Amino acid sequence: MDDMQAGWRSEQGRLRQVNEDSHYFRDFWPRADGALALVADGMGGHQGGEVASRLAVEAAAVVVEREVAEGGLSPPAIVDLAFKEANLRVLEAAGVDAGRDAMGTTLTLGLTRENTLHLGHVGDSRAYLVRGGRIFQLTQDHTVVGAMVRSGDLAEEEAMRHPQRNLLTRALGMEPRVTTDLSCHVLLPGDTILLCTDGLHGLISPPEILRSVAGRDPERAAFALTGLALRRGGHDDITVLILQPQERRNPTP
Repeated sequence: MDDMQAGWRSEQGRLRQVNEDSHYFRDFWPRADGALALVADGMGGHQGGEVASRLAVEAAAVVVEREVAEGGLSPPAIVDLAFKEANLRVLEAAGVDAGRDAMGTTLTLGLTRENTLHLGHVGDSRAYLVRGGRIFQLTQDHTVVGAMVRSGDLAEEEAMRHPQRNLLTRALGMEPRVTTDLSCHVLLPGDTILLCTDGLHGLISPPEILRSVAGRDPERAAFALTGLALRRGGHDDITVLILQPQERRNPTP
């Protein structure tokens, strides 16, 4: 189950001048096992958010692809190193441009190796797992409102409408050291992995995401989800990347 079918879509928010989201996908097969998926949602003035998310995704992808090719580090170590490098790149960029000194970005990274999903996460983009007709959120939102939901002070439905729902407590590019949430999840046949920015999950509930994904291939599901978010108002940039593990193909001789 090492080959990966993927689909993605990114839409500029109706109230945005530029799309500050970035995303990336790479299937390593047949040269190596697994695949890489990233989504990032930038923030900052003077198009700083656009720059921050792009730099973070580029830096993380370079690290993962290099380390997968070299084969010296474990997947969790690769993911952790990717976040450190991405954080450094965003900090360096902010330091040379006074107009972007407050820029930062979320980053959610999924690396599949040997039927296991290795996740790295900072911010309020999300990773979900769809399995057996159910949907599971695999990441925690690093926001003030997210902490309130986890403590039981706020319901998930209320969080989607809370005025401080976008107030981050952790992001890349804000501090020299960043704490990355790392986790791993065994993948089963029929699983679907979904990564998205808050422009999607801020408007579309998990049950609605589940209904949009069910019975659709990744490309059609990504189109359906972004279309639904736009119909709900689409005020923020909307990015979704969907992965469905497939049975391994025979490599070309």
